[in-house]
Amino acid sequence: MTIGDVKVTIRKGDQALDEARMSIEKASAKLTDASALALSTLHDSERAEAELSRAALRHAADEVKLVLRRITAAKDHAAAYLAAIG
Repeated sequence: MTIGDVKVTIRKGDQALDEARMSIEKASAKLTDASALALSTLHDSERAEAELSRAALRHAADEVKLVLRRITAAKDHAAAYLAAIG
């Protein structure tokens, strides 16, 4: 594999990361809307199931943030590597 091939592969990966970010951001917006509705429905409930649901929604939101941070880190590392190889 030549340096040019490596650069092309990294750029394709970078593009895939951009597409993944857009998909995750769309899913996050839907999660936010669904969470708001669910939380307003459950706001007075003290049942264990309601608390489990609230915790699951918080966990899902945390996972979205984590995935977006990982995408950003991957893009940063790819850019740094491209800069290093010229």
